[in-house]
Amino acid sequence: MSKLVVISGPSGVGKGTVVKELQRIYKENNEKLYLSISCTTRQIREGEIEDVSYFFISIEEFQKKIENNQFLEYNQYGTGKYYGTPLDKVEEYLNQGYDVILEIDVNGYRQVKEKMKDAIGIFIMPPSLSEVEYRLRKRGTETEEVIKKRLEIAKEELKTKDEYDY
Repeated sequence: MSKLVVISGPSGVGKGTVVKELQRIYKENNEKLYLSISCTTRQIREGEIEDVSYFFISIEEFQKKIENNQFLEYNQYGTGKYYGTPLDKVEEYLNQGYDVILEIDVNGYRQVKEKMKDAIGIFIMPPSLSEVEYRLRKRGTETEEVIKKRLEIAKEELKTKDEYDY
């Protein structure tokens, strides 16, 4: 039976690394796995590929999808940009026998659990907040203001770990 698995955790905790390892294991064992691709209203960045990295859509199209209940979960972030998981894609792959992984935040996980009670939630814990800070700084992609904000968000996210199955 196909499983819907949600992986969450603070920025810099290693969610992407865990997902890449799961993809490797599934491939090695010839098992079906689909890493969900989100819709977003932000502009495409260098190195990203349409329909591989994200589904890039307009704000108007995103809002229409909200009105038509076409997202399993969605959120608008501080940047004003929307991100959401297309419900039809998740259902399509589950129905084809794939396990589906969503790499989303705590709010998204809560939305998923409301709609799909049997979804499995995995919260990736950092060794410490200082390690999260170190990893964020090591990336070299964030401003000081963004790092501080992400650390505050991480503190709040850590309080939700008991909402997850693992």
